[in-house]
Amino acid sequence: MRLDEALGGAGASSFAPQAYSRFREKLAGLREEVRRQEARLGPWRDFRSAAASASDLKDEGGRLLEEIRISREGRYRSLRRDWEALSRRRDRLRDMTGYFNDNEAVRHALARGDITLGRAGLVLDAGKLEEADPLLREASGFLDQAQSVIGRRLERYLEPEVLRNWRAWADETIANSRRTGGTAILVSKIEGTLSVIRRGEIVSTYGIGLGKSGLSDKLYEGDEATPEGRYRIVRKFPVSAFYKALLIDYPNAADLKELAEARRRGLIPPGVGAGGAIEIHGGGKDKLTLGCVGLENKDMDEVYKAAAIGTPVTIVGALGVEGTILGDIKAFGK
Repeated sequence: MRLDEALGGAGASSFAPQAYSRFREKLAGLREEVRRQEARLGPWRDFRSAAASASDLKDEGGRLLEEIRISREGRYRSLRRDWEALSRRRDRLRDMTGYFNDNEAVRHALARGDITLGRAGLVLDAGKLEEADPLLREASGFLDQAQSVIGRRLERYLEPEVLRNWRAWADETIANSRRTGGTAILVSKIEGTLSVIRRGEIVSTYGIGLGKSGLSDKLYEGDEATPEGRYRIVRKFPVSAFYKALLIDYPNAADLKELAEARRRGLIPPGVGAGGAIEIHGGGKDKLTLGCVGLENKDMDEVYKAAAIGTPVTIVGALGVEGTILGDIKAFGK
């Protein structure tokens, strides 16, 4: 392959447009010089200047190829990092879709983003960097759409007063455990964690699953939401439909007050009560509950052993923003 073809194939017009343009100008001049000499009669032909120019141009082309190679490798690494970051973002957004009953808009945007990311990965692997860049931008746009929908549904999680209230519940739970030397359980829905606290210190943390509308605050029976508030364990079931279970005292007075206000504002179906039978139970964290907090069976064994009748259970929407999907949504501006 001729050097100019090698440069063109390496993407010189994209990675070194000015240097490649100068190279082609010199190459055109060299070809013109060769044509002039070939047009002369044999004794008067002199290719020494052309030969010297060709040697210089060969060296210049070689250096340019190496510069392009280095530039392409750097660009590939950058695009690959972008692809990996978008893939992680897609996965985090996909994880959130299970918490919403109505998530068709999110799923549609994520599906289109997933397909576009797949195409971007294929062209990246094929070394077609110029094609990968617009595909990654397109995929990012689809993820923005999904994130925007999720952001609108999680607006309350970004309200400073709500966050401060949740944080205060958690701090009071920890402080009471420290003061009494007792055990408490702290559930954070957005982080997807259940922590066992003993003497004011977190001694273990487990991943959890929630209801289909788990990130919403439970208002009434059948909404498949997980309640938020400060509760206590009122019964332990060593055997249940979901391995083992700890029943909490939902609905409490605060929940019933919230229900009455929601009914007054017409936010709940008529004749529907607050519901109940909210548990921390086994059966697996990846299985959607009807509003309970689900744990893997091996984790449930440990939590069941640590808990007693009367153990405080605090359930909050979030403990903070950083390191959660809320941070992404906040950065995106909802």
